[in-house]
Amino acid sequence: MLKKLWLLFFTFAKIAALVLGGGLAMLPVIEETFVNKKKLLTSEELLDVVALTQTVPGIIAANAAVSIGMKVAGFAGALAALAGAILPSFTIILIIAILFPGLSPENRYWLGAFAGIRAGVTGLILVTAWKIGKKTVKGIFEAVTAVILLTAALYGVNPGVVIITAIAVGLIYCTVCARRMKKPENQVEK
Repeated sequence: MLKKLWLLFFTFAKIAALVLGGGLAMLPVIEETFVNKKKLLTSEELLDVVALTQTVPGIIAANAAVSIGMKVAGFAGALAALAGAILPSFTIILIIAILFPGLSPENRYWLGAFAGIRAGVTGLILVTAWKIGKKTVKGIFEAVTAVILLTAALYGVNPGVVIITAIAVGLIYCTVCARRMKKPENQVEK
């Protein structure tokens, strides 16, 4: 158990320290570590974690750490993963606050570095979206729903409305499918 807790803490600390761009940018690294290398999660479980972290309030990285830690090692795992996800960011922000109080926001080197970081993070998020899309869109229902809700999001519909609509559409779809499957088989036609 202690080995799993250390793995969760160290892995999330490493990810949080080295991956810029927040929770969505962390997902490819989380997938590579916990699904592909360590085999502690399946792709479907990670997809569930992604869906959950997107729908609950809070920091995506912290939500993902808690969810994955809970699945891997229970409550202690959630705490270890959360500590690992938070510690590097806290430390880095503290160091920046102490060492760079007079840092000029017009500094061309900082601006150039952040422009590169933004481009890299955008690429990571697009890769994550593509991977999630390939795993999620398995049929015509998912494809049509994804296109409609993506279009709504692109036209500025509130993300909360998009998520609630997706939940409602999914529930309706599952209800209709369940009713179709429950048709009596032994009904004799007259």
